[in-house]
Amino acid sequence: MKRVAVSPAGVGVGVGAAVLMSCIGRRLFSQTATVGKSLQKGTTKSAPKSTAQLTDIEILHEKALQHGEETYQDPATGYTCFTAIAHNKRGYCCGSRCRHCPYGHRNVGKPDSIKADKAEAAIRKKEGKKAKASVYTRTGDSGSSGLYNGERRKKTDLVFEAMGNVDELNCVVGMALEICLEKDEKFLGDILEDLQGKLMDVGSSLATPAENSPDEKVAYTHFPIEMVKVIEDIIDDINSKLEPCRAFILPTGGKLSCQLHLARTVCRRAERSIVRLNESEPQEQSVVKYINRLSDLFFVMARYAAKQDNREDVWRPKPCSGNPKPYSV
Repeated sequence: MKRVAVSPAGVGVGVGAAVLMSCIGRRLFSQTATVGKSLQKGTTKSAPKSTAQLTDIEILHEKALQHGEETYQDPATGYTCFTAIAHNKRGYCCGSRCRHCPYGHRNVGKPDSIKADKAEAAIRKKEGKKAKASVYTRTGDSGSSGLYNGERRKKTDLVFEAMGNVDELNCVVGMALEICLEKDEKFLGDILEDLQGKLMDVGSSLATPAENSPDEKVAYTHFPIEMVKVIEDIIDDINSKLEPCRAFILPTGGKLSCQLHLARTVCRRAERSIVRLNESEPQEQSVVKYINRLSDLFFVMARYAAKQDNREDVWRPKPCSGNPKPYSV
């Protein structure tokens, strides 16, 4: 049976036409007057609230993807919209500015490019090859970037500073994990592998400001406070295997130990940026506490790695030039 979409006026139209109208007309609905969340709350929303409408659409799209569906209903227009799954099956950008285009709208305003991509997609389909999604979208060329809630901000915003530092920390942890694999250090390696996933969760929480995000997305990216206790237990376990630390430790002690000390310092920078962000825009306190404990974990892990290599070095103060007295610790 042919699927149809019903317009707000109740007129049935073909799926292709309806989707095209929804993809193009979506901008008009987001900029003009009064639907979107008003359908749910029974109130009228003005133009500045258009971001909330886009957020609703993103939620509907994600739910459709989770169920493997190729279309979903737009509550603001009544039209049926294609999901990214359907676009990927088509195999090319149709140039219609579809909201969920996985190709970065590469063919918008380029009819010749559409024909070329369509022909290439036909060949790929015949050969059984999958479509290629674009790595770049060009949406950030103007100096802005998007959060998980659909909001766009300048790339200099504190939230992206914090997210970037957490991302950098994850890269440093990844390098430490690779060293563990080379050394067959399973104990520390397993911890680091788990931490990489948790740092992705931290980034997701930061990318979803609670005050500007729908409850569903806030719940989806919630970072459990229980994770702080998990870190504390690991710290206690590792620390029980070490001699008491009564002096400053030099950031050395072998390749793995050095990498973990680097993770510790990058973690402290990530923490400072999250604290700054938290002062202007409240964050999940579980994230603030977790990132604070994490630097302590890297410290004891670095000591443990140095001990395994018989390389732990204690800082021994030396006299300063022109001053015969040693530094006091």
